[in-house]
Amino acid sequence: MSLTTIETQVKEQINAMQQQGLQAVGVMLGHEDWLVFSTESKVAYTPFGSARRYQPALSGLLLVRVDEMYAMRVVTQAELDLYAQSNQIL
Repeated sequence: MSLTTIETQVKEQINAMQQQGLQAVGVMLGHEDWLVFSTESKVAYTPFGSARRYQPALSGLLLVRVDEMYAMRVVTQAELDLYAQSNQIL
């Protein structure tokens, strides 16, 4: 049984969004998914600061850590703007 990596899940979500005519701009990752991704990617990520802006990691999308345990979703600019209205993005 093979486990799907976060990178693979993101690519699948991007493809699904493109089929709907949507433009993906960011990936929101919860605490647990952030830890899994940092292990999978072999890049030393910190929970705060510039690590959120390491864009080449997931198809060139902005990485945003969200205050949830398990969360992994690809978002459009409108969804990111809506999130930023009530949450701080560093």
